Amino acid sequence: MALKGTKTTIDNVLRTEDGGLYVTIKMRIEGKQIFKRKMLPAGLRVTEDRAEILRIIANLKDELAGKADPAPSANPRQRQVPTLAAYAEQWLASKSARLRSAVSDEWAHRLGAHILPVRVPAGVLGELQVDQVGRMTVDGWVAWAERAVQPNGKPYSPDTVAGWWRLLTQMLRDASADFDLPDPTRRVTAPDLSHVPKVREQVTLDQSQVDRLVELAERCVPDRAAEVAFLAYTGCRSGEMYGLHIRDLHLQEGHCVLRHSATRAVLEHTKTGSERDVPIHPKLTAILARHLDRKRSPAEAQSGLVFPNEKGSYRLEQSLAKPFDALSIALGQKVTPQVLRRSLNSNLLAKGYSPVEIQAIMGHTSDAMTARYAHIPIRRKAELIGSL
Repeated sequence: MALKGTKTTIDNVLRTEDGGLYVTIKMRIEGKQIFKRKMLPAGLRVTEDRAEILRIIANLKDELAGKADPAPSANPRQRQVPTLAAYAEQWLASKSARLRSAVSDEWAHRLGAHILPVRVPAGVLGELQVDQVGRMTVDGWVAWAERAVQPNGKPYSPDTVAGWWRLLTQMLRDASADFDLPDPTRRVTAPDLSHVPKVREQVTLDQSQVDRLVELAERCVPDRAAEVAFLAYTGCRSGEMYGLHIRDLHLQEGHCVLRHSATRAVLEHTKTGSERDVPIHPKLTAILARHLDRKRSPAEAQSGLVFPNEKGSYRLEQSLAKPFDALSIALGQKVTPQVLRRSLNSNLLAKGYSPVEIQAIMGHTSDAMTARYAHIPIRRKAELIGSL
């Protein structure tokens, strides 16, 4: 009898009515469509056992492609050497257990879009076997990275390319250790993008503009206005806001505790790995009180979340895109959740508060990060010069 299941957060993995998990794999090999389905061991859970599930999927794909190694040798040189793409899948699965899901997804994107598909002198990088990747191969990738451009024709930022390079070298060094091969990144110079200027968005709002934006939200996007106000007056990350439970919101005492982050609708630790106590602005207190007093559906009430979606689940950060597009038009300039976070950082710094105090509110891990988020507007610079 055919299995029926619902989708999970892992591609190709479905859940049966009784809670079991199974994986379905389809591959076209030599012109033929090959299909395989396998029940996963009982007790595996999508969130906690993601790395193990991805490893099983990778093994199934290897079996279908006829690449399974049923009796691996103790000698690494006698193992069947996979393609770099196959190794990358298994490597990423092993790393995912220790990474936040957002980081794991970002690594998968970098590998799939900017590393493995690149054509190097010996062929497409991902199609080469691990032992075919040498220093000249890596040099070929570096040459591509130095001239790679975005779909709009502009070069990628040096920081972006540096991130690709760090990921590629980490993976290749692990591969050389796993198969007892020479390190192909040795004596290879990182991509040189010194000719590309570093550009970082520095848009910020002063406090009067922030207050104006919150007022506009009440009129333009009333059903999302409390979320806009929360981001504006706490400076928290969107995921931290969506992971906030009512039990951690203390309006009478004037603060809340950010313990988790709902990143891509999956509850995880905050970005810094620790909780923090954030004060609630008096203007925000009234807005949140009205938000909590509104009529909620049974699913929303049962969730215990401050900002659940209509089904009582965690909202996705991208659900803020349309509300902020509407607010940008109303305000007359582009504004995003990141702009609000940067604005609070800059406004607190302008008030003379110390980096340590600002870090405690913003959740930064260093003075350098606080400084990176800071923006000194031209009128403030003029005031400083005028005071001489």
